[in-house]
Amino acid sequence: MDRFAHLLLNQITLLLRSLRYIVFFCILTIGRIFAQPTYWVESGVSRSLDGYMTQYADTTAQRQIGQIKALQNEFKPLLGGLLNQGYTSAHHWMHIRLNSKTPQTAFLELDNPRINAVWFYQFVGDKLVRQIRTGDERAFDSRGFPQYNWVFPVALDGKTPSDLFVMVAKRHEVLGVRVTVWDNQTFEQKDRSSYLSWGLLAGLTLLILLINVTAFVATRQSVYFWFIILILVIAFHISTQSGLGFQYLWPESPGFNRFDPQLLSGWLIMIAQLQFMQHFIGQKAFDSPAYKAVQLYKFSLLGLLGLNIVFRLVDLFPQSHFRWTFNLTLLFTVISILLAYWSIFERIRQREKVVLFYTFTFSVQLIGYLLVFFINLAFTQGREPLFQIDSYVVVVINFLFDLVILSSGILFFWFQSYREQNEKLLTTIHHHEQAQSQKIIEALEIERNRIAEDLYDDVGAMLSTAIGYVSSVMRKPDVREKFPLLTEARQLLVRAVDNLRTVSHNLMPKNFAELGLAKSLGETIDKVSASTDIQFQYIVAGTERRLDASTEVQIFRIAVELINDIVKNSNATQATFQLVYGENSLVMIAEDDGPSPPQYNNLHSKVAFINGKIDADISPEGVTVLAEIPY
Repeated sequence: MDRFAHLLLNQITLLLRSLRYIVFFCILTIGRIFAQPTYWVESGVSRSLDGYMTQYADTTAQRQIGQIKALQNEFKPLLGGLLNQGYTSAHHWMHIRLNSKTPQTAFLELDNPRINAVWFYQFVGDKLVRQIRTGDERAFDSRGFPQYNWVFPVALDGKTPSDLFVMVAKRHEVLGVRVTVWDNQTFEQKDRSSYLSWGLLAGLTLLILLINVTAFVATRQSVYFWFIILILVIAFHISTQSGLGFQYLWPESPGFNRFDPQLLSGWLIMIAQLQFMQHFIGQKAFDSPAYKAVQLYKFSLLGLLGLNIVFRLVDLFPQSHFRWTFNLTLLFTVISILLAYWSIFERIRQREKVVLFYTFTFSVQLIGYLLVFFINLAFTQGREPLFQIDSYVVVVINFLFDLVILSSGILFFWFQSYREQNEKLLTTIHHHEQAQSQKIIEALEIERNRIAEDLYDDVGAMLSTAIGYVSSVMRKPDVREKFPLLTEARQLLVRAVDNLRTVSHNLMPKNFAELGLAKSLGETIDKVSASTDIQFQYIVAGTERRLDASTEVQIFRIAVELINDIVKNSNATQATFQLVYGENSLVMIAEDDGPSPPQYNNLHSKVAFINGKIDADISPEGVTVLAEIPY
């Protein structure tokens, strides 16, 4: 009996030992299943945070880090390292365990610079080795690391893992945070390239601003001014979205972040975009039914913007302010797009190049606006966005498009407009000068006609009377024999009368208006041929076409100067003068065989005055001059 009891006791002892091992094995197995794995930081290796991060929502917004650590079993997996909670006022805690095979500094980055409160805790075992309490409600230097995002350096000794707890919170706003773990080398490269890219964008922005400011000062065109305003507003919007504004513009004024500058600057962008559009396409009240609607919308939006700022100052709707501001932003975006296309379609039928260009640029921008719309809409509903890209990246791409393409278009179209206006001004000045010159010429022609008439009628008559007196005296033989010089005096008087007639004819042929240009030139050449040894040939080709009196007089003066130069300076024996009436122009051709070059007096300016062209071919064998005057 004692032996049986002893055997039974041994069996029970073995069974209890087996159960103990089984329970230990089960506990170990369950611990391995449910324990959070460690994320190993390796240089140059980037892995997804799926399965490495957990999160817990503290709806009381009161728990501290000690209480949170005690609730670690209630943490849930955070897929992809993206915490997307939509509208929330809870404290959201995230936990990740980091380790490395060698001592190094890793970096934990939260990609959302617009978080009201961020608490960071690093534990090694149960020991708290670092804590940071920051957020955009505190000064920028509270972050401890100078970066536009939330970046927390984590010192790893290569032996013991570090448990990181991060709390993020917003005041009844949309909360979306993407978490990334970087090794030291990769983060430094990423950080340098990121700031370099922002610096290049800032430099390009300043360059475009300088060009447009210069253009505005030079031309005083309002389109340049409103484009400058649009660039500044978009640049400010990007700085608020990216966190660079808080880092560089108002680092000591965290209270400014309470006004949600990234949302309200979006309202300013809509106003500036519509204002710029009106000046770019030339929308006016008298030619656009959409003008009044756009104006009313702009001023209404500006008034609502001011009202929104007042509500922010007095904190009138602390729990719902962001929600209705965000919803209004989405609504206003849709209205702005519709008004812009309404304004464009009013003018697009006219096929104006500037309107077609703006339609293209705005349509490209619309794609970006729609992307931003859907990305933000997904975050408001706490869903994974369809496009794995931050909305401000799309805004930056749109901004680059504006800077390069739209700025080039403005400079091109307004330079073209300025050139056209300049050409019109020069044409007006030219017409004014022509009118003034025409008046001067008419006055000179009147004076020439008066001089010609005085010479022909008065001086010519007096010389003819003197010839008659001399002739009557010379009829007496004794006088003719006693004064032989009277014969020479009479011949000189006759030659003087002939020369006087030639001069007065050259000034203005008698009955020029009735005879016309061709016949008047024919009479002039006949008179010249009779008084010189040069054999002139006069040719008229084509059907004679009468021009206005002033033009014909100018052409006659040009022809007389060509003929007189042949007589006085050419030493020619033969000359030909042709008057050719073409379909579109009158051509004068003067040819001589004289070896001497011509000596004209402002002949080119006289031809240019009547919009003509003149060309001369000078050689030892003779001179050929061709003048073409358009009708």
